[in-house]
Amino acid sequence: MRNVTQAIVEIGGKKYTIVSDDNYLKQIKKRFEPKMVQLFKAVATGSEVILDIGANIGCTALLFGELSKEVYAFEPSPTTFQLLEKNILNSGLENIALQNTGLGEESGEFTLTFSPANRSGGFVSNQTQIEAGHVTEKITIRQLDEVIQSLNLSQVDFIKIDVEGFEGQVLRGATQTLATYQPIVVLELNHWCLNAFQRTSIPDFFDFLRSQFPILLAIDDSNYLNLHNQDESYTVMYHHILQGNFPNLLAAFDESQIEQFRESYQHRFTPNNFRSYVRSIKRKMGL
Repeated sequence: MRNVTQAIVEIGGKKYTIVSDDNYLKQIKKRFEPKMVQLFKAVATGSEVILDIGANIGCTALLFGELSKEVYAFEPSPTTFQLLEKNILNSGLENIALQNTGLGEESGEFTLTFSPANRSGGFVSNQTQIEAGHVTEKITIRQLDEVIQSLNLSQVDFIKIDVEGFEGQVLRGATQTLATYQPIVVLELNHWCLNAFQRTSIPDFFDFLRSQFPILLAIDDSNYLNLHNQDESYTVMYHHILQGNFPNLLAAFDESQIEQFRESYQHRFTPNNFRSYVRSIKRKMGL
C-alpha cells in the first residue's frame, strides 16, 4: 500500500475523516457525490438491512450506516479492505459489518485489477487481463445467495451494486435473494466496463435486467426514464453510450417501494424528443 492520506469528507450532511492512498479523495473534493446521496436517501432511508456491494473505501457504507439499522459492506480487494476498515472504525458507527469478499455468479478465486491511482475502478479480470501499469490481486468471490444463508439474514431491503461491469454476475448469483426479499436495487450503468471487462452490450444487459425486475428506471440528475418502454430504453442507450448520461439504474418489485423516489424525481420523456434523437442519429449516419 502506498502513502496514505486523509481528508475531511462530507457524506450526506455529516463530516467524516476518510483515508485513502489513491486520487479518490481529490476527485470527490471533500463532498461525496451529492447526486448519489440524494438518490440513496430517496430509496434507502429507513431500511432495516442494506447490502453495499463494491464498498471501496467506505463512503457509501458510512451513508448507509446513517440511513439503516444494519449494513453489510462487501469489498474483495485485500488492500482496499484495509482502508475500508480504518474508515469505518474512525467513524464510530457500529452497525456496519465488513466482508472481505466479492460477489458473483460462481464462487471461487479470481483476479482483481485496478490502477494504483484509482482503486474504485477495480474490475474482476475474468474476461479481460491487463498488468502493465496496474495492480492485480487475488480475491475471493461468493454467491450472494450463499452469503445470505451464512449470515442468517431474515430481511434485505436495499442493495447497492457498483462493481465495474460485474453487476450482471452479482445478480445471477442472487436469484434466491431477489425472489425471497424483493429488495430495491441501485446499480451502476457503465457501458465501457460492460463492454471492455465483461464483453456485454447495453441491449443485452437491459434485456437481462428487464427479465429480473418489473420496475426498471434509468436515472440522470433528477430525471428518470422507464427501461420497460422501448422508446425510452432506446433514448437511454443513445445518451448513455454517446454522452455518459444515465449512470445509475433503479430496480424494484413494487410501486410502493419507490413512492418517495417518484415524489423527488421527474419522468421526462416526450415523443417529440424521441423523434429528434432518431433524426440526430440518422444525420450522423448520413441517412
